[in-house]
Amino acid sequence: MCFRRKPLKTVTKNEIVDAICMLEREETSIENKIMQLSTAIKALIEEGQSFSDKLEKIFIVKKITNLSEQRSRQIKQGLYVLYNIKMANRLKDVLEDKQLVKNISSLKFSLCLEDQKELALFLNDALDTKTKHEDVLTNADDTYVTVKSMFDENMKIYGITDVDEDELMALFELKNMPDNADSEDSREIR
Repeated sequence: MCFRRKPLKTVTKNEIVDAICMLEREETSIENKIMQLSTAIKALIEEGQSFSDKLEKIFIVKKITNLSEQRSRQIKQGLYVLYNIKMANRLKDVLEDKQLVKNISSLKFSLCLEDQKELALFLNDALDTKTKHEDVLTNADDTYVTVKSMFDENMKIYGITDVDEDELMALFELKNMPDNADSEDSREIR
């Protein structure tokens, strides 16, 4: 039986962050090398165009081919490093998520979520309580509407019949005006 160490169980977020930083530095270094090689290739192409001798042009082509192969190798290394950075970031995200879940699961409410039967009973009880209180509010609203409709029907008690509130206000305004004290409208009110 082979006992193997599980490195993912022992890895920490700080170790992964350090690895990401190192990989990013390596990626920057590779990127600089690629840029230098590309600049050198462009310079050699321009230099080779100025030569008239065939051997000199062949020499420049061999140098360009060599530099192109180096640049190609650097690009492949850069792609490999970028992929490693991507995977390290994913691993860091997973560790952060795992830590978040551990922190939340240690809270008291998460213990309530573990017992599904008790949770179902609690939620049903809460729903019943909510429904009962909604019924009380609905009944109170119905009672209010009924009483208000009775009050509206008994408006005759106050001497208000088929007269709009705005019309009544206009009558009061006309009565209080000194110029129209003897007008027909004010006589009708009296």
